[in-house]
Amino acid sequence: MTDSQRDRIAAAFDRELARSPLPTELRAQAVHNAIHNRNSNERERPPRIVALVAALLAVAIVAALVLTARSLHSRQVVPANPVIPANPIPLPKSGALGPGTYVMTNPNVDANGNCVRACSAYRKITFTLPVGWTTINGLVYKHLNQSDEAAFSVWSVRDVYDDPCHWQTTALSPLDVESTSYDPATGTFVLRPYKGGLAHQSLRGPLPRVLTSVTFAFVDASGASWPTGAFRIDLSVPAGMDISTCDKGEFRSWPVSYNGAEVNNAQLLAVDAANSHNAPGQLDAVYMLAVDRWPLVIDASHMPGTSQADLAELQAIIASMIVDRG
Repeated sequence: MTDSQRDRIAAAFDRELARSPLPTELRAQAVHNAIHNRNSNERERPPRIVALVAALLAVAIVAALVLTARSLHSRQVVPANPVIPANPIPLPKSGALGPGTYVMTNPNVDANGNCVRACSAYRKITFTLPVGWTTINGLVYKHLNQSDEAAFSVWSVRDVYDDPCHWQTTALSPLDVESTSYDPATGTFVLRPYKGGLAHQSLRGPLPRVLTSVTFAFVDASGASWPTGAFRIDLSVPAGMDISTCDKGEFRSWPVSYNGAEVNNAQLLAVDAANSHNAPGQLDAVYMLAVDRWPLVIDASHMPGTSQADLAELQAIIASMIVDRG
């Protein structure tokens, strides 16, 4: 290859690559490799062919860069080391909440973290709230009992009612996540075939219902952190339902606590704190986390009239949660 041929090829490559986002030093390297890796016995190509090859190469490089950028932006990244603020605000029993990071402690453990009644094995849950939210007795909400309500609450749940309207006489079945097993090959929890659970609960939306795998961030007493598997199921309450016709005028998804007793009579388990904050047309995203002892359940609910802005806030709050397992 003569010097003039080499100069023409270099100029053609450089013109095309200069239009791409490729850094200057990489453009120079590409031109150098294209020239010096050519077979010296290769017949000379016309200048137009050389320019065409350079243009195609530049297009390929740009396309690769664009696809890579899109791929990076589309991935959902779970923080490897979630950081809990040094002084989160303890969630009060009731009252308006300003914007900030709050901590909800496990109400069923003593000062040493030991369960004083049936409970899920966690110490606290930290989450971030925007402006405009309120709490009462563990329920965090906006527009309570209105057609645009949004809310969430946290539960320790082992079993659920098969019929949430006639809960005094219905059977109980294990919560869905109780039918999971850990697969060491994939590092995930896998659902075994089962009956009952929220996936088969009556009056809770069309069948079949899908359980979606989701991820929550955990930390422990040593400060170590890791993402953990969990499942989400979407439920609803019939829009035209007259809840006053249900047992005691309440629609209950699950009892609140067993107090350590192994009993089978659903009526004995129906204490006042049971999950009964439901309304006709309500939509629930129920997150089931397989922690030690009993599963941890986070119920994020909203109404058909909830604004997209409030729904986005609710989803962001759930995404901000870090569970401290102690």
